[in-house]
Amino acid sequence: MKIWYQLVSSETGMKNFLQATQSLCDAAALPDTTVEVRGTSQGALGDQYRLFWNYDVREIIDNALEIRKAGGYDAFVLANSLDPALVELREMMDIPVVSFMEVSCFHACTMGERFGLIVPNEKMIPRYREIPIGYGLRDRLSSVEAIEFSNIRGFDEVFTNERVGDQCVDQVKVSARRCIERGAEVVIPCGPHATLLAMRGIHEIDGVPIMDSYRLLLKSAELAVAMHKLTGVHISRKLLYQAPPREYVEKVAEVRNIKALRAQ
Repeated sequence: MKIWYQLVSSETGMKNFLQATQSLCDAAALPDTTVEVRGTSQGALGDQYRLFWNYDVREIIDNALEIRKAGGYDAFVLANSLDPALVELREMMDIPVVSFMEVSCFHACTMGERFGLIVPNEKMIPRYREIPIGYGLRDRLSSVEAIEFSNIRGFDEVFTNERVGDQCVDQVKVSARRCIERGAEVVIPCGPHATLLAMRGIHEIDGVPIMDSYRLLLKSAELAVAMHKLTGVHISRKLLYQAPPREYVEKVAEVRNIKALRAQ
């Protein structure tokens, strides 16, 4: 199987993070699975602000629509913990769309009653709180705790500078302990620090599991592809993920000049 694994991070500004995540996925993938870890052109630059975030989301949508038209992939993975454009892509894609936070939160519910999130900076706390609450998990969320990476691209150095990596791990441990104090039985690191922890083999802090979300996401995508092949079904087209009619897609493609939506 072939999986498009979409990060938001810039392919030039955060290339070390992308390479580290690619290595993690390659080591975890089944022998017949090819994982293509991709970024965006300018992503993760001030993404704690929703205006800037919207520009990255559009690029992700464009990538997915090109795949929809050209084919060649068995799953599209939203490997960003804000689950960008999840509903939008599930409306349109004819392959499974698997997302970081949805997978991580629901898997955490199989490991413990309550989970906590560790996010890149304080500004992002309200946004991250909204996501599990939107999935109906308000009572399973213990807290959202921040480390201090206001410049999210600063994460890239944790993969090349051991001292900076150590500082990041120390921050994660402090935030994880705050989660645990507030009732978390599982902790989900949301962002590049999840890759850093996995690379360093840190899967537990004070007896509490630390989610290895990027590899979990890959294995979930492999499962989704396998079930799609077994059953021919990958999504419900009732209500939330109902796809627009073909003629409506063609009309929008014409009016908005969206080449990727036009018929071959």
